[in-house]
Amino acid sequence: MGIDDIMMMRLGDSFMERVRIAIISDVHGNVEALKAVLQDAANEKADKYITVGDIALKGPGTDVCLALLEELSPLTFVLGNHEQVYKDFLDGKSFDHSIKRQMIKQLVEYDYLFLGEEKFRYLATLPKKVSIQIFDTKIDVFHAMPNSVSFPIYPTQEQMYFDEMFMQTEASVAINGHVHRQSLRRTEDDQLIINPGSVGLPGGKNSRKKDNLAQYALIDIDEKGVVDVHFKKVAYDIEAEIAFARKRGLPFIDIYEETLRKGQYLYIDSQIERSIRKSKEDNQNGV
Repeated sequence: MGIDDIMMMRLGDSFMERVRIAIISDVHGNVEALKAVLQDAANEKADKYITVGDIALKGPGTDVCLALLEELSPLTFVLGNHEQVYKDFLDGKSFDHSIKRQMIKQLVEYDYLFLGEEKFRYLATLPKKVSIQIFDTKIDVFHAMPNSVSFPIYPTQEQMYFDEMFMQTEASVAINGHVHRQSLRRTEDDQLIINPGSVGLPGGKNSRKKDNLAQYALIDIDEKGVVDVHFKKVAYDIEAEIAFARKRGLPFIDIYEETLRKGQYLYIDSQIERSIRKSKEDNQNGV
């Protein structure tokens, strides 16, 4: 991996016995969910923040979410698969080969209007992986896998995938996101993998348990390593988020609204086709 894909940081203060870090992933432009999580993290006395990609897309406020996070000076910003589609857009890649990809193009263009060129390009060019060190604990942060922003690693995945995350690193902890599932796994060599879940959107359509709470994680680190991992779920004002989306004219708002209210990820072909048909009918009827 090249120098553009990895940044190194070190954090450690001899006067600090422990650092509490809030891990934020998969915000997806959901402003109200992020506000609730950040307030909860402040109540939990978080010292630092790590972001794990997919700040962008589906929700109405990617620009607002980015600004809220930047105020906190997180230890990491990394490329998610939704920021990757920003890069695809800038590179002139086609969005026509699937109905979902066509929807994504509309949402990318929507985000561009609010972000502006500079912030849009900034998100599109984030590194895939950031390595940090807190006291003596080395941590790799990436959205899905070290070399992929889109390969899904679910909590029930085969052990080899978790072991693979550490093949080319000296880190003892990995943090990823992408699948909207909170999980804690270990490698055969006892290295730790933490997925904080999703702040802004629920999990996949096949989830047995529907969940419209905002998810994140807290970890405490001292000179001996990670001493505590705490997964959290926080209620937020879904109606206020939907009202904000309507005010801002979010494309495919019907899917966003249903996804948040039901606690079920509904950005699937059948729902997108239904949304497009409804939009055409509304236009024909002058709605």
